[in-house]
Amino acid sequence: MWSPISSRKVRVGAVGLGQIFELTSPAYRNDPDAELVALCDLDPDRLALRATQWPNAAAFADLEALLASDVDMVEVLVPSPAHAAVACQVLAAGKHLALQKPVAHTLEEVDRIIAARDAAGVAVRVMEDQIFFPPLVALRDVVRSGEIGDPVGLHLKMVATGLGGWDVNYGSWEWLLKQAQDGRGILVFDDGWHKFAIAHWLFGPVRRVMAWIGNTELAPGFGMDAPTTVMWDHVGGVRGVLDISFAPQTYVRSDYYSGDERVEVTGTLGFARVNRISARGIDQPALEVYRDGELRSVHTLADGLDAGFLAASRAFAQHLRSGEGEPSLSLEQAREVLAFQLSVYDSSARDAPVFLA
Repeated sequence: MWSPISSRKVRVGAVGLGQIFELTSPAYRNDPDAELVALCDLDPDRLALRATQWPNAAAFADLEALLASDVDMVEVLVPSPAHAAVACQVLAAGKHLALQKPVAHTLEEVDRIIAARDAAGVAVRVMEDQIFFPPLVALRDVVRSGEIGDPVGLHLKMVATGLGGWDVNYGSWEWLLKQAQDGRGILVFDDGWHKFAIAHWLFGPVRRVMAWIGNTELAPGFGMDAPTTVMWDHVGGVRGVLDISFAPQTYVRSDYYSGDERVEVTGTLGFARVNRISARGIDQPALEVYRDGELRSVHTLADGLDAGFLAASRAFAQHLRSGEGEPSLSLEQAREVLAFQLSVYDSSARDAPVFLA
């Protein structure tokens, strides 16, 4: 069992300094519990760029060299196909681990990471920023309070748009496209992880899944995995639906990824709805709650995508400093989310419902 780092800040190293680094790294500026002390990337230009942004952090072109330094925890931000190999290397070095989503590509890979964690006796957190996103945290609080009665339905919507938001660098697109060609699409696997994680976080394990994964061809041999519809029911009885559409000519305002996202929980007395996550879209309240003919709007929550990343990173640093509680997502929770996600592909391929063990 590991001991809390109570006498000083947690020393953090980051490996993989691409697009997501821009969302994870700001948490370590002026953080009372952690500091970013090391950077690592195979791309020398990218490493040089990040080194100018973080001049007090040591720069390494080799992961072994970073692991030999005095870091306590490593943020693994490499492409998801490399998650298992890099995570196990970090754990073998006895470092705490913050691993990006999706946790891995197979359940066997997750089991390897779990075994490496247990052998090392360190803390592991799988990064899921959206379960720390303030409007979604407020929605969960509303559901748990009973204000909308007993939950009976969960509806998630994602419209992927082609206009608006930041320019994703070529390196990020390259591995995402290769991953899609290997059967792990950008919308269902990479972004879809967030939606399946939200569902699991709100209502626990899933019992049964029925899914139809579509395809919109963009070029010969490549398409976006939409339109897609996924239906499921949780062990506790709540039924969920995820609807994914692709609207490449639609413009949505965003400082990050473009897309229209909604999360709505229906209860026996009303509903609670989050109107955006990654983008700004239509100028509606971040959270709306309906009951007894009245609509309550909440405008005061931090509702930029970066707010979830900030809260998630700081929560894990506090966990490492105090030793209290469990990191979220744990590897076991992330394994259940991945099993849920893989059952979506299984159901679509079989055109039949899939029951999870």
